[in-house]
Amino acid sequence: MKVSVKEVIAEVVAQKLAQFAVEALTEEVRLTPKPGLVDCNNNGTHHDLTLALMEKSAQSLETCFHEMALAAYRKQPSPDLRARLAAIGRYGEEQMLEATGNVNTHKGAIWALGLLTGAASVLLSQPTGEISAEDILRTAGSIASYTDRYMPVQYTHGTEVRKLYQVRSAREEAAAGFPSLRDTAIPAWESFRGESPEIRNLNVLLSLMSVVDDTCILHRSDMTVLSEIQQQAASILSKGGLGRGANWKAYHVLDTYITTHWVSPGGSADLLAATIFIKKITQHFKINS
Repeated sequence: MKVSVKEVIAEVVAQKLAQFAVEALTEEVRLTPKPGLVDCNNNGTHHDLTLALMEKSAQSLETCFHEMALAAYRKQPSPDLRARLAAIGRYGEEQMLEATGNVNTHKGAIWALGLLTGAASVLLSQPTGEISAEDILRTAGSIASYTDRYMPVQYTHGTEVRKLYQVRSAREEAAAGFPSLRDTAIPAWESFRGESPEIRNLNVLLSLMSVVDDTCILHRSDMTVLSEIQQQAASILSKGGLGRGANWKAYHVLDTYITTHWVSPGGSADLLAATIFIKKITQHFKINS
């Protein structure tokens, strides 16, 4: 059976995007220390999660992201592409749950990174092959703006939170072109690019925690707790971030506040992984980000 050059290129792109997605998830979970989140030191505020389990979960999703990239290659944003990516994402969730013993480790990440994988593949299959962070986010937003006509009716923690509080859903965030990434995380990455990768990534996480209406936090608490976390994160950044030793005391205070209230900024963690993923893509293909 003959294989065309286009098919070979599509496979190479899909393999690379899937690799970057798994790497981004792995780098996020290994980033240490993170308040309330699983890292190399402890399990944060999670009884059912461990570093090993999170890493196993990330590895289980490589096929999912690979298939998403292939599905989007040489396509344009459309209802059909939206439905196809969603179907693959649901398959990915099944693989994840099988790998983790039915523990929800990366459902939010599948949504965010899945859309970004599809968007990157759409862009890389175009004649110019050019790609930038802005292009990826805009294209992901276009895909997310369509309704998945096959989406099953689901009642999640996020659904419950949005009934109680006027916060943006994950779909609304994506359809808007991921403003938390575009306007906060990526600028923070650039602002702290002179720091070590660990300090830069922790500062990006703080930048997200300072603005994201994190439903993972709200599910276990309320707007008062979320607002306090946002303010503490913003205060650390306003004083130069974690590249300055004097700010670590405030960081430990934030960690104590989060663990005392037994909450976890899981939504911000997913968006940090998405930021790392975007940077890997744009840097690899040597396009300005």
